Amino acid sequence: MKFISLIILLTLSLFANNTSNKMSSKQLHVLQTVRDIAKSIPDKHGTTYENTVSAICITESDAGDNLVGDYHHKKSITKASLGAMQIRVQTARHVSQYVKKLNWISKLSDIQIAARLLGDIRLSARIATHYIVLLHEQRSNSFHAVSGYNGGMNNHPYYNRVVKNMAIVDRLISAGKLS
Repeated sequence: MKFISLIILLTLSLFANNTSNKMSSKQLHVLQTVRDIAKSIPDKHGTTYENTVSAICITESDAGDNLVGDYHHKKSITKASLGAMQIRVQTARHVSQYVKKLNWISKLSDIQIAARLLGDIRLSARIATHYIVLLHEQRSNSFHAVSGYNGGMNNHPYYNRVVKNMAIVDRLISAGKLS
């Protein structure tokens, strides 16, 4: 059954719009920045997750084109998913508790964190990468770690979108548009 699902997914990706050819220079810059940060943050085994984090960036914000997500006018912007990696303020605070280099975040107000997430691609990428590393270390496999990034344990639709976007990342690398 998994093999058939993989074949269907690959077939659909061949017929889908070739997003890698539609990436603007701004989107490519965002993705390269995210990749560069992710390459510098290994897990305890030395593994880095630049392809995963890049695919999440495409999934979450269309590589920086949509900087505000999950925002409803009746709630505070500090409850929205923000920035290139669509981080919530509470997630930034959570990650800062585990990562010494990010402890300074806990001293900021929610509005200050929201403003930093919206305006600082590098910070967004750093928090997201540390979060993915934490999720990989806490969960049994990549599926559960990626699902956790979107707030779940078994989020098949989200995971499938990230996997599809990993193929886009691979094409961008093969085409020399990302390193």
